[in-house]
Amino acid sequence: MPPANRTEKRKQQTRDHIIRIAVELFQHQGFQATTMDQIATEADIARKTLYNHFSVKEAIADAYVRDQSMALAKANRQILDRHPDTASRLLAALDKAYAWVETNPELARICLGYRMKNMWHGDGSENEETGTQGLMAEILRRGQKAGEIRTDIPIKLLLLQIDVLRGSIVMDWLRDRESFKLRREIARTVDLFLYGATGKKR
Repeated sequence: MPPANRTEKRKQQTRDHIIRIAVELFQHQGFQATTMDQIATEADIARKTLYNHFSVKEAIADAYVRDQSMALAKANRQILDRHPDTASRLLAALDKAYAWVETNPELARICLGYRMKNMWHGDGSENEETGTQGLMAEILRRGQKAGEIRTDIPIKLLLLQIDVLRGSIVMDWLRDRESFKLRREIARTVDLFLYGATGKKR
């Protein structure tokens, strides 16, 4: 293995180790009670090493959620072939993604707040595609090819629209998780995205 590849592999291993230790601490004692110093100590690494990978603990939580999103999307690729159309594929993909959110609301809240702050400051991390976004993009591309989705709007813009819709739903749910069922509301959001306020299906 070339030296550059070995270096990258070690960096990836250290990153994964940090995330694993931090998430264990978050789950055991709570996010607020966990400090960066404690993460470095428990991970048995220098503080400088930790900060070389992550500037704040919110970034660790975000990296963990992104990794989970990628893993879920990879596992759910079969959705593309098991369902017959764009609507059923989107519903199935998002239902599985938000089943994870329902069982991890605190991490979802931290991650969403961190991403919104980064978007406001424009540091570029908001442009990093999540696994869910990648899976939805593939579903929409198939929909365009099948004539189910209009082709005069770029996939990037379509993704932005559904991201805004689902993001607002999640924020409302996180504020009051008893007010509605998240996955049921996400399903309604897919319907709104595909068929608009009139609900007329072509």
